[in-house]
Amino acid sequence: MKKICFLFLLLVLQGSKSYGQFTDRYWCFGDSAGIDFSNLSNPVPGNSILRVRGTCASICDSLGNLLFYAGSPDSILWLTPGNYKYGYVINKNHQKMQNGDRIEALSWYQEMIIIPDPSNSERFYLFSSGEGGPSIGFYYSLIDLNFNNGTGKVTQKNIQLQNFMVSDCLAAVKHGNGRDWWVVTKPYSNSTALDAFYFYLVCPSGVSGPFIQNIGSPVQYGGFLRLEFTLKGDKLFAMSPGNLFESYDFDRCTGLLSNTNTVHISNVTPPYKEYWSFAISPDASKLYATSIELGSNQDTSYLTQYDLNATNVLASADTLQTFARPTEAGLLQLGPDNKIYLSCVDYSPDCAWNYFYCDTSWSTTNSNISVINSPDSLGVACDFQPFSFNLGGHRTYVGLPNNPNYELAKDSGSVCDTLSVGINELVGNNSNLFVYYDPQWKVAFINADKLSGRKYDLEIYDISGRIIIQESGNLDTGADGFRTFTRDLDLSSYTSGLYIISITTEKEKLVKRFVKP
Repeated sequence: MKKICFLFLLLVLQGSKSYGQFTDRYWCFGDSAGIDFSNLSNPVPGNSILRVRGTCASICDSLGNLLFYAGSPDSILWLTPGNYKYGYVINKNHQKMQNGDRIEALSWYQEMIIIPDPSNSERFYLFSSGEGGPSIGFYYSLIDLNFNNGTGKVTQKNIQLQNFMVSDCLAAVKHGNGRDWWVVTKPYSNSTALDAFYFYLVCPSGVSGPFIQNIGSPVQYGGFLRLEFTLKGDKLFAMSPGNLFESYDFDRCTGLLSNTNTVHISNVTPPYKEYWSFAISPDASKLYATSIELGSNQDTSYLTQYDLNATNVLASADTLQTFARPTEAGLLQLGPDNKIYLSCVDYSPDCAWNYFYCDTSWSTTNSNISVINSPDSLGVACDFQPFSFNLGGHRTYVGLPNNPNYELAKDSGSVCDTLSVGINELVGNNSNLFVYYDPQWKVAFINADKLSGRKYDLEIYDISGRIIIQESGNLDTGADGFRTFTRDLDLSSYTSGLYIISITTEKEKLVKRFVKP
């Protein structure tokens, strides 16, 4: 009875919390460019102090006021010995944030993303990755806006989650409970399993994972990959320059992918169109992709619409625009106004290298971005307007902000649309509790060491907070004199999903999560 009352109290306390609402209504990108979406019916040019060809991210409060942003300079700089530049964080006043330099990130296109800390509305995670150069791996840094009169400080920097090469494809989506977050990435294709997805869960107790799932087609094209969730977060799409075009259903409660739909398998034998970027329409009925043709006409790039409801999606391809050098199609991004924006780069030969533009390099291509005004509509009805949004005296390159849908609501009607899963947050991830699930044996191997106390209570919870396994007993004493625990649990009769393991002794409580694919 005492345990039931405690859990009830926990749920009441959780339900009484107010979790901050954030938006992506101020974009910072390119060469000092920005877009202010605070008035969704009339976006206007903004500004920034970025000078980045690709990777950038920003976050705003619920009113659209910029909180801070981040970016990573041109990766070509690291090709010059001693001239490598790291990523950096900029505050709302467009000044470098305290301790905001030397963030590990290369500088391709989607290697940073900002996630709010579910336990503190003034604190944020900046996830960053690198697939080459000195920045190999996957990292996060912590930003706290309580410092410096609200302009913030990077309080922890470059905490490494993985040390292998990571693909250029960082994405995130809000958990079904409407508070926590899933962050997903994939290894570089020569680092580990080609079909592996690495998911991390961000909740009040911190970052846990990776939860690794092997699904879908192998990606065979280096570290360039694009991952995008639909606006509702119920599907994940993947595209690679190697011609992979695939989608998966996504469960926002469990963090699991299913129902792989392969539109086109990887093919790295020219000629083919090398996918550079894509965006999904708000109602998830259309997909827009930019591509470059290889093997025949490498000076041509394309904007193509695909009808995701068509019987043959690949055959539904409709080329909306063809771009000829010196203009090249870059990244697409769905805006908070439900329009899709396209950035193009200018390869005019008036500079030795088009990153960064010379002071004299001004053109229609680099001083405007293009807009798809009605992306849910088929064909010309989508109203694609090339170079229709003027940047107000600033310039763009290939990239646009890699911002998730901060305004996504909880998954109402799902098993996790309340915060009853909060039982797993009584403590953080304990370093001396280890759980490994073997999908072949369908067994969870649970081990703990250096425990305090003599007796234990073991409880396994499913995603809804229901206890599915419970036992008690005496702890073993190891050769070093410390108390230990080990157990092999057969989970073959249980469904796929996220599970929480709790071990309680007279003196401590340890909690860990794991995913059964």
